[in-house]
Amino acid sequence: MMRLSGINPGLRDIFRMGVREIYAYRIWLYLGAFQALLQLVLLRAVWQAVYGEQASVGGVPIETMITYLTIVGLLEHITRIDITNEIHERIDQGRVAVDMVRPVGFVRQMVSLNLGQSAGTCMSLVVVIPGMLVIGSLSPPSSGALLAFLLSLVMAYVVSMLIWLLVGLSGFWLIDVSGMRAVIWVIGGFLAGSLIPVWFMPGPLRTVVEVLPFQATAFLPASIYVEESQGWDMWRALGVQLFWIVALWAASALTWRRAQSRIVVQGG
Repeated sequence: MMRLSGINPGLRDIFRMGVREIYAYRIWLYLGAFQALLQLVLLRAVWQAVYGEQASVGGVPIETMITYLTIVGLLEHITRIDITNEIHERIDQGRVAVDMVRPVGFVRQMVSLNLGQSAGTCMSLVVVIPGMLVIGSLSPPSSGALLAFLLSLVMAYVVSMLIWLLVGLSGFWLIDVSGMRAVIWVIGGFLAGSLIPVWFMPGPLRTVVEVLPFQATAFLPASIYVEESQGWDMWRALGVQLFWIVALWAASALTWRRAQSRIVVQGG
């Protein structure tokens, strides 16, 4: 187990619990890896059919498109760690009241759990990355674009985590969040650019995408990697991600404060 010295002992234990949860259900981990690879196979086939004999569409070469699909698939596998079920179970069973008396706050506990699950998920990268290299393409970008991508990757993870945290916290009002979870999973994935890059979307749909946080989880970092976002566009993409981190964190904090007044009713 990885060493986590210097971190609050309570958060460290929760982080490790998240890692152990992933280890305990390895079959689901590798099924997720298989799903990511299968999706890449299907999307590559679809987009190769769209391109046909053309070397590029809309100024985007087929090689760039395949690399984009590969990066998006990898991003989704890493960042879409859903903790809504964990939060829902704690609300439904009244365990959230116990969580509140712990030395660290409930939201910090959920963040630590999510980080642990993400660390455990990284175990499957030994299968996913080689598979994606065979099926797709991870052509390395310039050093500047790579550094910007790594920063964007971290922010994409944070945005995704905060989205799922908000969905989970909505359970204090909705009781059952499975419907919202399914909607966010499907529609959010589409608006993130996982199937169609935002640059190929029609104007009205692009407007919708630009006012929602989902593009910050996949499209923006992937567009930086393939260098479709350079110069000012690259900095703008990073700025958009930073904006959504601040906005979603503020929304999560506000939602949690309001949710605390409902804990006795829902958990009692």
